[in-house]
Amino acid sequence: MVASALRQQSESTPREIRRPRRMARRAVLGGSLTAVLTALMLAVTQSAAYAGGPYRWAQYSDVGKRLTVCAQTLDVRSSYGGTSFAHLTSGQTFTVYQNYAEFGSEYVRGFAWGNVNAEGYVQNGWFCW
Repeated sequence: MVASALRQQSESTPREIRRPRRMARRAVLGGSLTAVLTALMLAVTQSAAYAGGPYRWAQYSDVGKRLTVCAQTLDVRSSYGGTSFAHLTSGQTFTVYQNYAEFGSEYVRGFAWGNVNAEGYVQNGWFCW
């Protein structure tokens, strides 16, 4: 009985009055769907782009130590997450100056020895045990 009363009321209501409510509902649903998809895409791309290596990670206790690179090649960058200007190869060493793991980063700052001989940033997780 309630359903039939509501149906009669909605049929008697002009279409122009009902339309904005329906459009507003679509806008809200569309906005939340867009936000969810955007968050999902960011999570997928961020995790793939900033995935560290499978080897030993430099810890806070490694600051000041010279660690050996186990990766075939490891990019040395001029700035945090910036473009690479040189490559360390397996067996070359890197002295850790600063570890940014507390900020959610997977980069460490330090001095790249070997054929680079310059300060820079490398991705963490590519050092030998």
